[in-house]
Amino acid sequence: MRKMIGFICLFVLLVGCENNFGGQAFYDQIKEIESRVEAEDWEDVVVKAEELKELYKQDKWKLQLLGDEDEYEGLYEAINKLITAGKGKDEANVRMELSGIHTRIEDIYSL
Repeated sequence: MRKMIGFICLFVLLVGCENNFGGQAFYDQIKEIESRVEAEDWEDVVVKAEELKELYKQDKWKLQLLGDEDEYEGLYEAINKLITAGKGKDEANVRMELSGIHTRIEDIYSL
């Protein structure tokens, strides 16, 4: 019985110490968009930005719990600006919005 309790405590401790619990999906999507910008594949930039928006919508409740209203609403606004910049093939604004999105995600997921 003691071994079982010790095992459960160790398991809970190890699972609880995992520092990445959601932000990685956003970072992966940002990297995908950056690679599409490098290739100047603007249609795919817009598609990937739309996927990022869907990811935001799916995880909005987590973002609301982790961040304040300004952070997650600012993230949504930046994603929409990214989509618009991608449609306009504006590389400078796409890169600027990606940087802002990355920073907002870091702010939300930092504890």
